[in-house]
Amino acid sequence: MADKGFLIEEELILHGARLAIPPGKRGQSQMTRKDVLATKRIANLRIHVERAIKQIKEFNILQNAQGVSLLLAPLLDDIMIFCSALCNLQPPLVQDEK
Repeated sequence: MADKGFLIEEELILHGARLAIPPGKRGQSQMTRKDVLATKRIANLRIHVERAIKQIKEFNILQNAQGVSLLLAPLLDDIMIFCSALCNLQPPLVQDEK
């Protein structure tokens, strides 16, 4: 998911991913009904992405008065993976509609 202007679609396809960009007006005075619905769907999904990011940030594991120690630098990726895994063990952010 990205805003307009991100030119990474080809790289994502190589990894089996798809880029979701909200459609623009493309020179039209108004967006088509299909484009409006697609924009709303992407905006709703973006809310959930922001909630997931907030959940990871709430760990505050890397925040202290002096900043991140250089000794932790080689472990930053592992720390983020661990925090993300802990978030995945929590109840889902989005409940099934059933």
